[in-house]
Amino acid sequence: MKTIDGRLIVVSGASRCGKSTQVARMVATSKRVVAWDPEDQWAALPGYRKITTRDELLQAIQTPGHMRLAYVTGGNLKDEYDFLCRAVFYAGRYIKALDFIGEELADVSTPGKAPTHWGILVRRGLKRGINIYAISQRWAEADKTAIGNASEYVCFLSRPDDTDYVAKKTGIPVAELAALEAFEFIQYDPVTKEKVKKKLRR
Repeated sequence: MKTIDGRLIVVSGASRCGKSTQVARMVATSKRVVAWDPEDQWAALPGYRKITTRDELLQAIQTPGHMRLAYVTGGNLKDEYDFLCRAVFYAGRYIKALDFIGEELADVSTPGKAPTHWGILVRRGLKRGINIYAISQRWAEADKTAIGNASEYVCFLSRPDDTDYVAKKTGIPVAELAALEAFEFIQYDPVTKEKVKKKLRR
């Protein structure tokens, strides 16, 4: 059965610049969404179900119909994120395609190759129709696999050292990134080279 390939959207920007708000709008019409929610913010949005245990996650993610899940967990964040990515890949491959939101990736990955099941999800999930929204304040501290394979970049204002790194990895000129004002962002497709500057309306 042929599926429509998913997209990997990399979202960058400083804290409280509007990253999560923009992603929430991008998935507003999606029927199946799973969010890694270490700050318990997605769970507070209308329509999202808060999931706190692995057993609850496995049961909920096997639902073939509409769902919006926010996985909020303590403990070892890297282990929990790895488990979630494995579950998301399984659900996208064997049940039905979905959108996955990975928040604060610098907390659960490293500047090298994307680790374990997050790496599998990034490298193989798109072919299963999974859309991935990879979000980080500091991409220099997150994995190079996601930022280097993005279908689209959504870049908000960052700190100067982060701006230099994002410019190098995305191909967006430093001057354009540095000139962004509060809640402004650049949406860039590295394949078509289409680039649009927008402002988030709060």
